[in-house]
Amino acid sequence: MDKLERILLHVSEMPEIDTGALDQAQALILSSLQAGLGTERVSLWFYEDGGSVMQCQILLAQGQWHNEPLQLTAQQFPDYFQAIASARALAVADAREDPRTREFRDGYLIPHDICAMLDVPVRYQGRVIGIICCEQLQFVRHWSAPEIRFAGALADLIGRAINANRWSRTQAQLEQANRQLDRRASQSEHTAAKAQEQVQYAHEQLVSHTKFATLGSLVAGITHEVATPLSVALTANSHQQQLLEQFSQAIDDKSLTLQQARYQLQLLRESQQLVQANLQRAERLMHQFKETAAHQTRSNATAVALRQLVVDLLASLKPMTAPLQVQSEVHIDPSLVLISSADVWLQILTNLVSNSCLHAFVGVSNPSIQIWAHLDENHQLTLEYQDNGVGLSTLAQDHLYEPFFTTKAGQGGTGLGMSIIRQLVEKRLEGQLEVVNRQGFYARIRCLA
Repeated sequence: MDKLERILLHVSEMPEIDTGALDQAQALILSSLQAGLGTERVSLWFYEDGGSVMQCQILLAQGQWHNEPLQLTAQQFPDYFQAIASARALAVADAREDPRTREFRDGYLIPHDICAMLDVPVRYQGRVIGIICCEQLQFVRHWSAPEIRFAGALADLIGRAINANRWSRTQAQLEQANRQLDRRASQSEHTAAKAQEQVQYAHEQLVSHTKFATLGSLVAGITHEVATPLSVALTANSHQQQLLEQFSQAIDDKSLTLQQARYQLQLLRESQQLVQANLQRAERLMHQFKETAAHQTRSNATAVALRQLVVDLLASLKPMTAPLQVQSEVHIDPSLVLISSADVWLQILTNLVSNSCLHAFVGVSNPSIQIWAHLDENHQLTLEYQDNGVGLSTLAQDHLYEPFFTTKAGQGGTGLGMSIIRQLVEKRLEGQLEVVNRQGFYARIRCLA
């Protein structure tokens, strides 16, 4: 793993990205960009007025932070706005002469001694909402493909941090609504009912944002998982090129013996097999993620192959389970098909796995998760989930479904996992949830399939 990959992995795992601390997340991403690329200036800009104006949010210049009131308009710089709107990345080696950026030469580039620029878009929920600009001083610079990919990946983390920030604000609104409800408990029935509606609305918003936060985690996880086989495939492909060049040179020199030719061909076959195996692995991972993400955003009832849905989800959650070496077993008939909302089951199972990884496996050797499901003669589904962790404490049992109660405050726990699960089971599935305190954590869900 090279320097840029190490920085990207480090940033994607930092808590600032997913805890709602947007200012800290933005500062972390910009400083990591500066460290990885070695550029003197890095800045974050957001679009305003429908994309015709770009406002500087924050600037890191030669180790110092600035909040300068810089603003660019499409009317002033039409060539640049047109170029950045149609490009995945704007890599400019000579910014003063390039037709896409030379509009900035006299008023911006020369006064700041800027010679090269690398601008990448910031996306949120599928829309471009801004850019990150990396600027090289004093000399022309040709940006490499790994540097462009590195900058683009960090820019994508801005969107993930924005989503976490909005989820955090929604959570705060729900907490405030709960406090308001407590204060108004003694008021008239009409006033209390109105406050309850506000709490219900905030809770529904929280569930919605939780779904997108889950998707953000899946994206980060699958990015890391796919990077490994692709990196191996690229290395093997480079090795193939070297072997072919040596083979060709030996033919040209007329120094190639039959034994050497056979040996070279064997090496090429082995390298090709390595490329193929790793590309197939990456393809399988992307297929699993695609299926999970498609279900996650689909809220209507459809035919759901439950075993495949569970297997694909567990594969997507490996970044959560792999560090703890959690073994997963799925005991579900492949022919079991539900007519249900796949996104509900994905959210329920994600919360259960997340709770196990966060709370259950402290000091547990060989941690494991098991999931069973079957239909009875009345077409009623029973799904059972169990881990071999430490189980529920008496305090946790007493407050199991209480929103915001957690024994892991400040360590990733929100106190909403089981509350959301019960709401989804009872309201969306019209079923029953039962939690039994036995060895480890055990939950049973019953509903019509």
